[in-house]
Amino acid sequence: MIEVLGRQIANKMNEITVEEFEKISAIHNDSELDNVEKHIRVFEVVGIDEEEWDDFNYFVEKTREFNTDNYEKKEPIGEIEIDGYTYKAELKLSVKDTKLIEKLISKTNKHNVADILAIMFKRTDLSNTEHYADAHLKHKAKLFRMQPAEIAIPYITFVTETISNHANKQAADKVESNND
Repeated sequence: MIEVLGRQIANKMNEITVEEFEKISAIHNDSELDNVEKHIRVFEVVGIDEEEWDDFNYFVEKTREFNTDNYEKKEPIGEIEIDGYTYKAELKLSVKDTKLIEKLISKTNKHNVADILAIMFKRTDLSNTEHYADAHLKHKAKLFRMQPAEIAIPYITFVTETISNHANKQAADKVESNND
Protein backbone atom coordinates (compact mmCIF):
# COMPACT_ATOMS: atom_id res chain seq x y z
CA MET A 1 0.00 0.00 0.00
CA ILE A 2 1.04 3.56 -0.56
CA GLU A 3 -0.39 6.71 0.91
CA VAL A 4 -2.03 9.06 -1.58
CA LEU A 5 -3.94 12.13 -0.50
CA GLY A 6 -4.16 10.79 3.04
CA ARG A 7 -5.55 7.38 2.01
CA GLN A 8 -3.97 3.96 1.75
CA ILE A 9 -4.06 2.83 -1.89
CA ALA A 10 -3.37 -0.71 -3.09
CA ASN A 11 -0.46 -0.91 -5.53
CA LYS A 12 0.98 -4.40 -5.12
CA MET A 13 -0.23 -7.52 -6.88
CA ASN A 14 -1.22 -9.11 -3.58
CA GLU A 15 -3.31 -6.01 -2.75
CA ILE A 16 -5.20 -5.38 -5.99
CA THR A 17 -7.81 -7.78 -7.31
CA VAL A 18 -7.77 -9.58 -10.65
CA GLU A 19 -10.60 -7.26 -11.72
CA GLU A 20 -8.54 -4.16 -10.90
CA PHE A 21 -5.53 -5.71 -12.65
CA GLU A 22 -7.66 -6.31 -15.76
CA LYS A 23 -8.79 -2.68 -15.76
CA ILE A 24 -5.28 -1.34 -15.16
CA SER A 25 -3.85 -3.54 -17.93
CA ALA A 26 -6.54 -2.37 -20.36
CA ILE A 27 -5.70 1.26 -19.52
CA HIS A 28 -1.96 0.73 -20.05
CA ASN A 29 -2.65 -1.01 -23.37
CA ASP A 30 -4.94 1.76 -24.65
CA SER A 31 -2.93 3.49 -27.38
CA GLU A 32 -5.51 6.31 -27.53
CA LEU A 33 -4.48 7.58 -24.08
CA ASP A 34 -1.36 9.63 -23.32
CA ASN A 35 0.76 8.77 -20.26
CA VAL A 36 -0.83 11.33 -17.94
CA GLU A 37 -4.35 10.19 -18.87
CA LYS A 38 -3.33 6.55 -18.34
CA HIS A 39 -2.09 7.28 -14.83
CA ILE A 40 -5.14 9.37 -13.98
CA ARG A 41 -7.37 6.45 -14.99
CA VAL A 42 -5.25 3.91 -13.11
CA PHE A 43 -5.61 5.96 -9.94
CA GLU A 44 -9.37 6.11 -10.56
CA VAL A 45 -9.43 2.29 -10.57
CA VAL A 46 -7.87 2.24 -7.10
CA GLY A 47 -10.03 5.05 -5.72
CA ILE A 48 -8.53 8.48 -6.49
CA ASP A 49 -10.64 10.69 -8.79
CA GLU A 50 -9.02 13.08 -11.26
CA GLU A 51 -10.59 16.11 -9.53
CA GLU A 52 -8.66 15.29 -6.34
CA TRP A 53 -5.28 15.99 -7.97
CA ASP A 54 -4.34 19.64 -7.69
CA ASP A 55 -0.51 19.44 -7.63
CA PHE A 56 1.15 17.95 -10.73
CA ASN A 57 4.50 17.35 -8.98
CA TYR A 58 2.72 15.38 -6.24
CA PHE A 59 0.86 13.42 -8.94
CA VAL A 60 4.17 12.52 -10.65
CA GLU A 61 5.73 11.53 -7.30
CA LYS A 62 2.79 9.26 -6.44
CA THR A 63 2.73 7.79 -9.94
CA ARG A 64 6.39 6.78 -9.57
CA GLU A 65 5.71 5.38 -6.12
CA PHE A 66 2.64 3.48 -7.36
CA ASN A 67 4.66 1.89 -10.18
CA THR A 68 7.67 0.93 -8.03
CA ASP A 69 8.17 -2.64 -6.92
CA ASN A 70 4.56 -3.68 -7.19
CA TYR A 71 5.23 -7.33 -8.01
CA GLU A 72 7.33 -9.92 -6.25
CA LYS A 73 7.75 -13.05 -8.38
CA LYS A 74 6.37 -16.12 -6.64
CA GLU A 75 5.71 -19.74 -7.47
CA PRO A 76 2.29 -20.34 -9.02
CA ILE A 77 -0.52 -21.17 -6.64
CA GLY A 78 -1.65 -24.63 -7.69
CA GLU A 79 -4.70 -24.85 -5.46
CA ILE A 80 -7.14 -22.32 -4.08
CA GLU A 81 -10.32 -22.60 -2.06
CA ILE A 82 -13.19 -20.26 -2.90
CA ASP A 83 -16.63 -20.46 -1.30
CA GLY A 84 -15.89 -23.93 0.10
CA TYR A 85 -14.77 -25.45 -3.23
CA THR A 86 -11.23 -26.42 -4.18
CA TYR A 87 -9.84 -25.33 -7.54
CA LYS A 88 -6.61 -26.76 -8.94
CA ALA A 89 -4.42 -25.60 -11.81
CA GLU A 90 -1.12 -26.54 -13.42
CA LEU A 91 1.21 -24.73 -15.76
CA LYS A 92 0.03 -26.78 -18.71
CA LEU A 93 -2.65 -26.37 -21.32
CA SER A 94 -4.88 -29.03 -22.76
CA VAL A 95 -6.02 -28.73 -26.36
CA LYS A 96 -9.45 -27.63 -25.16
CA ASP A 97 -7.93 -25.06 -22.78
CA THR A 98 -5.83 -23.62 -25.59
CA LYS A 99 -8.78 -23.48 -27.98
CA LEU A 100 -10.91 -21.61 -25.44
CA ILE A 101 -8.10 -19.23 -24.46
CA GLU A 102 -7.24 -18.42 -28.08
CA LYS A 103 -10.93 -17.71 -28.71
CA LEU A 104 -10.94 -15.34 -25.70
CA ILE A 105 -7.78 -13.55 -26.82
CA SER A 106 -9.11 -13.06 -30.35
CA LYS A 107 -12.13 -11.17 -29.00
CA THR A 108 -11.92 -7.43 -28.50
CA ASN A 109 -12.69 -7.83 -24.79
CA LYS A 110 -9.62 -6.64 -22.89
CA HIS A 111 -10.84 -8.03 -19.57
CA ASN A 112 -9.99 -11.71 -19.93
CA VAL A 113 -7.49 -12.50 -17.17
CA ALA A 114 -10.21 -13.94 -14.90
CA ASP A 115 -11.64 -15.86 -17.85
CA ILE A 116 -8.25 -17.48 -18.46
CA LEU A 117 -7.97 -18.36 -14.77
CA ALA A 118 -11.47 -19.86 -14.93
CA ILE A 119 -10.31 -22.16 -17.73
CA MET A 120 -7.05 -23.15 -16.05
CA PHE A 121 -8.38 -23.66 -12.50
CA LYS A 122 -10.64 -26.69 -12.40
CA ARG A 123 -12.98 -27.41 -9.52
CA THR A 124 -11.92 -30.75 -8.09
CA ASP A 125 -15.43 -32.13 -7.60
CA LEU A 126 -16.58 -31.59 -11.20
CA SER A 127 -16.14 -33.53 -14.42
CA ASN A 128 -14.56 -31.95 -17.52
CA THR A 129 -18.01 -31.56 -19.05
CA GLU A 130 -19.16 -29.53 -16.08
CA HIS A 131 -15.87 -27.61 -15.89
CA TYR A 132 -16.09 -26.39 -19.50
CA ALA A 133 -19.80 -25.46 -19.37
CA ASP A 134 -20.20 -21.78 -20.34
CA ALA A 135 -22.24 -20.93 -17.24
CA HIS A 136 -19.66 -22.51 -14.94
CA LEU A 137 -16.74 -20.72 -16.64
CA LYS A 138 -18.57 -17.39 -16.34
CA HIS A 139 -19.33 -18.06 -12.68
CA LYS A 140 -15.69 -18.95 -11.96
CA ALA A 141 -14.42 -15.88 -13.82
CA LYS A 142 -16.63 -13.76 -11.56
CA LEU A 143 -15.16 -15.50 -8.49
CA PHE A 144 -11.58 -15.09 -9.73
CA ARG A 145 -12.06 -11.36 -10.39
CA MET A 146 -12.28 -10.89 -6.61
CA GLN A 147 -9.02 -12.77 -5.91
CA PRO A 148 -5.60 -11.10 -5.49
CA ALA A 149 -3.94 -10.38 -8.84
CA GLU A 150 -0.75 -12.15 -7.77
CA ILE A 151 -2.56 -15.46 -8.42
CA ALA A 152 -2.91 -14.58 -12.10
CA ILE A 153 0.61 -13.47 -13.01
CA PRO A 154 2.35 -16.87 -13.36
CA TYR A 155 -0.59 -18.28 -15.36
CA ILE A 156 -0.95 -15.28 -17.67
CA THR A 157 2.81 -15.30 -18.26
CA PHE A 158 2.71 -19.03 -19.02
CA VAL A 159 -0.27 -18.73 -21.38
CA THR A 160 1.24 -15.75 -23.20
CA GLU A 161 4.59 -17.48 -23.67
CA THR A 162 3.01 -20.77 -24.75
CA ILE A 163 0.71 -19.21 -27.33
CA SER A 164 3.42 -16.82 -28.54
CA ASN A 165 5.92 -19.67 -28.97
CA HIS A 166 3.31 -21.66 -30.87
CA ALA A 167 2.52 -18.71 -33.16
CA ASN A 168 6.24 -18.04 -33.77
CA LYS A 169 6.82 -21.71 -34.63
CA GLN A 170 3.88 -21.69 -37.05
CA ALA A 171 5.21 -18.53 -38.72
CA ALA A 172 8.71 -20.03 -39.02
CA ASP A 173 7.29 -23.27 -40.45
CA LYS A 174 5.28 -21.28 -42.99
CA VAL A 175 8.34 -19.29 -44.09
CA GLU A 176 10.35 -22.50 -44.34
CA SER A 177 7.66 -24.22 -46.44
CA ASN A 178 7.45 -21.16 -48.74
CA ASN A 179 11.22 -21.32 -49.29
CA ASP A 180 11.05 -24.96 -50.43
